[in-house]
Amino acid sequence: TNAGKSTLLNKLCGAEEVYADDLLFATLDPTTRLVRLPAGGREILLSDTVGFIQKLPTRLVQSFRATLEELEDALVVLHVVDASSKHAKQQVWSVQQIINELGQGHTPQILVLNKADAAGIGTTIGDLGAVPLDEAFVESGALAGAELGELPDSSPLAREWRGIHPAVRPKHAVVVSAKTGAGLNELLECVENALLALSVFVECVVPYTAGDLLAEVHRDGTIEEENYRADGTYIRAHVPKSLGSRLSKYTCAP
Repeated sequence: TNAGKSTLLNKLCGAEEVYADDLLFATLDPTTRLVRLPAGGREILLSDTVGFIQKLPTRLVQSFRATLEELEDALVVLHVVDASSKHAKQQVWSVQQIINELGQGHTPQILVLNKADAAGIGTTIGDLGAVPLDEAFVESGALAGAELGELPDSSPLAREWRGIHPAVRPKHAVVVSAKTGAGLNELLECVENALLALSVFVECVVPYTAGDLLAEVHRDGTIEEENYRADGTYIRAHVPKSLGSRLSKYTCAP
C-alpha cells in the first residue's frame, strides 16, 4: 500500500478521477477505468485495488477480499512497488508470496518500479535539491544505474528484481514515476506486449453476415490490417484464443 497505484491510474487514464493521497489505504474499494493503449488503440480496463500489507487489520479484510477477486479475474497484473523505499524488495517478496499462496502465480505480471523521482532516477544534479531522496535507499544501490522505462532482459537489475521470489517471476520490470508521468509510455507498451502474448494471430476473411465476430475483433483484438473484399472483411489481427477458435473457419491466404 502507498506505492502510488491510484496516482498511476490517474496518469494513465488522463484524469484525476481516483482519490490519491500519501497515506496508507487511501483506496479501500477497487476502482476500474478505461485506458487506451498507444500502439493499436486497443481499450483495456485497469483496476486500482487495495494495497497489500502484512498483518492486515480486521476492519480491512472485506476490502482486501475485493482486491483478491480482481486478481483472480485479471489477464495481466501490474505489481506496483515504491522503488524508493529501502524495504522495496522485501515488500515485493511479501506480495509475491501471497500471490503464490493464492495459486495466481501463473497470471502474467509486470513489476512497476514506481517513484523513480524519489529515488533520483531521471533527475539532473540541479533537480536533486527538490527531490526528497531516501538516503538509505540510494546508498543501498537497489536501482543503481537504472534508467526510466523497461529494464532490459539481459541486465543484472532486471534479473535481480524479477527473481526476488523463486515461484512468481514478472514478465517485465519497468521503472516509472507516476507523479511526473515518466516511463508510462514504456509501461503501456509492456502491457500491450503482455496481452499480445496471450493472444493468437489470425488472418481471415470474415463474411459480412458475421458482423458480430468482426465487432468482437475490433473490441477485444489488435488489428494489424483490415480491408474490404467482395466476400467479406479481410483482417490480420491478434485476438483472444477463444475468439481465434471461432474465426478459424474463415482462415485464408493473404
